[in-house]
Amino acid sequence: MNCPTTNEVACEKDGTSAVRNRTYRVEGLRIPTLSDGRRLIADNHRSIFIGKRTPNLLYLSRRCKSENNTMRNTILEPRTKILMMLVSGCLVILLDSPTALLVCFVGSLALVALSIPTWRQIGLLCAFLFFTTWGLIYSQAIFYNEFPRTVLFTLVPADLPLIGKMTGGIRVYREGLFHGIVQSLRFNTTLVIGCFIVWTTQPRDLLLALTQLRVPATLAFMVTTALHFIPVITNEAATVFRSQRLRGFRYLRLNLFATCRGVINSFRPILAGNIRHATHLGESVESRGFSPEMATRRTSLRSLKMGVWDYSLLAVLFVCLIGVVGLKLLYFFYANGIYYASWLRHAYTFTREVL
Repeated sequence: MNCPTTNEVACEKDGTSAVRNRTYRVEGLRIPTLSDGRRLIADNHRSIFIGKRTPNLLYLSRRCKSENNTMRNTILEPRTKILMMLVSGCLVILLDSPTALLVCFVGSLALVALSIPTWRQIGLLCAFLFFTTWGLIYSQAIFYNEFPRTVLFTLVPADLPLIGKMTGGIRVYREGLFHGIVQSLRFNTTLVIGCFIVWTTQPRDLLLALTQLRVPATLAFMVTTALHFIPVITNEAATVFRSQRLRGFRYLRLNLFATCRGVINSFRPILAGNIRHATHLGESVESRGFSPEMATRRTSLRSLKMGVWDYSLLAVLFVCLIGVVGLKLLYFFYANGIYYASWLRHAYTFTREVL
């Protein structure tokens, strides 16, 4: 059940109503009593009927609030999440082994799993991972230009008129597939951690965390505003697509030109709505006297404090980062004949095989 968050809460003590056609308010929702004693909760395009003897409405409002904040209660502090993403980004760049990258990817998935995501978020994450993985593997398999390379099969032969002669043939290479898998593991790890931060951190906490990390106020505000606009754009697009379907338009049609024209026409109200939201946001910011000079002296009633879990996780991540950098440097010196020590043979082997 989706409920808007406002401070207006009404409570019915005994769960019954002595007066018919009476209107209640729960978390900003107007709940009229119907002629037969049932109550109707209207949430956008959905309606939920509640029986005559409804449980305490204050409990219902609290339940709505807890369901909306399912992903908000995490033990990690926002600064820890930001630093974790930075360290993880450095690790996936330094690591070359698919095994090590797979461990990083599984760790990022574990973070999302521990935060108890909703089914909608799980589906959205799976869609992101599928399209990014498929795109990277497919593109790298076709456009891989390193040698040696092994042809698995040919998509377009070189002797095919026009396309074959222009491209010299389009082939899928085995080394390209392997390279695409490695690149997809790198990209998906940062993607999953980014989704974890967005889904478990409120914009005000993220802005406060960036400010305490000495990020310039203008940049911190831009990042927070961009993250805030992601659900706005999603809701605007869903509203437009739903309106188009209600008017009888179908996006998947045999007429490709009609489909493209419909998609382009759908972008216009989405763009107009986003411009309207951005204009309102700009006016709101200006009316509140926001400026980069004053943002550095801005105070907040909320305070961020790191706990044991935050320090422990950051310590493990920084130890891993320092260890990987050190081992990579030692192996680089060994491979280029700059420095070699016999007692570091196991470190060289570990770096070559695992990292």
